[in-house]
Amino acid sequence: MNSSISYKRRAKQKGTFTIEFAIVGLFLSLLFVFAGDMTIKLAHKGKLDRLSYSLVNILKERTQLYGKDFNIKPAEIESIANIARDSLRRTVQQFDQASFGYLIESVTFDQEQKPSYQFFNTNGVGVRCQAAQSLNQMQHLSKVTTWGRRATLYRVTLCYETDNWIGDLLDVDFTTVQSDAVMIGR
Repeated sequence: MNSSISYKRRAKQKGTFTIEFAIVGLFLSLLFVFAGDMTIKLAHKGKLDRLSYSLVNILKERTQLYGKDFNIKPAEIESIANIARDSLRRTVQQFDQASFGYLIESVTFDQEQKPSYQFFNTNGVGVRCQAAQSLNQMQHLSKVTTWGRRATLYRVTLCYETDNWIGDLLDVDFTTVQSDAVMIGR
């Protein structure tokens, strides 16, 4: 009698392994796609972090190297953008200039401590970076120097459009990787 009950249970459970395997397989596939997508985005984020920090330092030090003019000139922006593009070309395997963008900002202060805000965004081909808060709204970061004037603030924001593996599966736009660095000038 026991064996007939056991046989009936086994007959009712036929195919459950296949169904469970399909569900677990689907979950694991989504997990692998998510992990791969995050790995790619984190690699790009690390490259952009290092590059934005280096570029904001170049921007800050240009006054030390090329004179005391704190206002950024378009030729300097083009030089910084070229350095960023060339660096990414060397480090990103399939670099696409149309997927790259930048936002370069500065806040300078005159002798009466009145701020002057400048910004330069990607011009022409490329992605437009969007900062959550403009550098102009972050003037509290500037400190008064030993010469009695407020220090200039600089920020370089870089962004890059990556593939959208998990976003395509979940119907979510998750492509832009962005990094910024803020520096107090001399």
